[in-house]
Amino acid sequence: MKIKELKLKNLNVYSMVFSGLLYVIVGTIFLTQKGILLFAVKNLLTLLVLLFVVTAFFQLIGFTPLKKKRLTSIAKVIGFLMNSLFAGLIYFKPELIVGILPILFGLYALVSGVIRFLIYLQYKENDVARRFLVLFVAIVLFILGILIIIHPLASLLPLSNSIGLFFILYGISFIIDSVLDSLPKETTNSFKRRIKISLPVFMVALVPHKMLMKINKAFETKGLKPEDLIAYKEPTPYDLEVLVHVTEKGLGMLGHVDIYFDGKLMTYGSYDEKTYKLKGLISDGVFVESPNKDDYIEFSQQYMGKTLFGFGLKLNEEQKNRVRSEIADIHKNLYRWKPQSELDKETSSIPDKPREDYASILYNAIEGNFYKFKKGPFKTYFGLNTNCVLLADKIVGQSGIDIVKIQGIITPGAYFEYFNTEFSKKNSIVISRTIYYEQKK
Repeated sequence: MKIKELKLKNLNVYSMVFSGLLYVIVGTIFLTQKGILLFAVKNLLTLLVLLFVVTAFFQLIGFTPLKKKRLTSIAKVIGFLMNSLFAGLIYFKPELIVGILPILFGLYALVSGVIRFLIYLQYKENDVARRFLVLFVAIVLFILGILIIIHPLASLLPLSNSIGLFFILYGISFIIDSVLDSLPKETTNSFKRRIKISLPVFMVALVPHKMLMKINKAFETKGLKPEDLIAYKEPTPYDLEVLVHVTEKGLGMLGHVDIYFDGKLMTYGSYDEKTYKLKGLISDGVFVESPNKDDYIEFSQQYMGKTLFGFGLKLNEEQKNRVRSEIADIHKNLYRWKPQSELDKETSSIPDKPREDYASILYNAIEGNFYKFKKGPFKTYFGLNTNCVLLADKIVGQSGIDIVKIQGIITPGAYFEYFNTEFSKKNSIVISRTIYYEQKK
């Protein structure tokens, strides 16, 4: 039984061109048709005023269709006053409401500036080249954020232009994808990296989690079977697999990314608890290789409560050689680091109680080789930049995949969204999707 929520509608050339043209048209409206935007905003504000007035009236008479309990007199009055206040605020001070969007953009720019400044400090500590460019961007974003927050209404015009430009570039990337998808597969499998404009972080960060919720619901209500979780576009084995992790709760909802290539599972993360800063957001970067992929997936499912989405890529020989070359270059910058449980095993030591640090638990589960970096950006793990996704992209990118993040942050959600979409295309190198899901008893 195939569950439609888990299936992607195949993207053909026409649908991609149509989507691309639609984004370009929307972007053009933002850039050139300010009158249309103003008309839309005015009507939206009018609808909001009417909505709050009607809600205030219903609150006063105690009509609440979304609640089963009857409201007390005090609750009725409070509800009436609150909704009336919002209606009056929108009607008499619409500029305050309109100014909220620029303020949110300003806060986003401020946060992005702070993140880049932290990246600069990390790069400075690790003596990474061209780090002053990161500092320059941080300063620009910080100043821009402050200016937008101080003058939100004056920022509406440049913000609408920026949004329009993004939509146009995003639409053009769709059209380019449609052209590439219509070419022979030998041509699209070119090893040269192609530019791909990705959606903003807040739009894709929780995409894997949403898919997990659909799977849970499908198992409970629609008779989903384990075989429904495996889909192949071509009846051939993949050469490289990208694994995107996700959990139902906690920080794991944002995901994690590993790769499997040439019989080795490769993962990078904040695995040395002794070096944790900000609860592991910053730490020494640890790179792990293990031939025991099945053990790793079982460990991720049982110990971490994760579901993994595996996207299989079919590579030609040139692409595979480039990936191998990139992995070899990474190894030149590594040195062996051993978790405490591995040291115990080498010295035949038996601790008084089992080791509880994550690296030791992971080693006991998969018995891989653990490494740290001698120098460079990955010497220090930073969850918002030099993270699992950035290292995976450094390797997988040699196959011809590239994601350009306008805001400089690559999330597991962005990677999931990209590969899930590529799997729906006829001529992409993503030929399979496997969902490693452990059904709850």
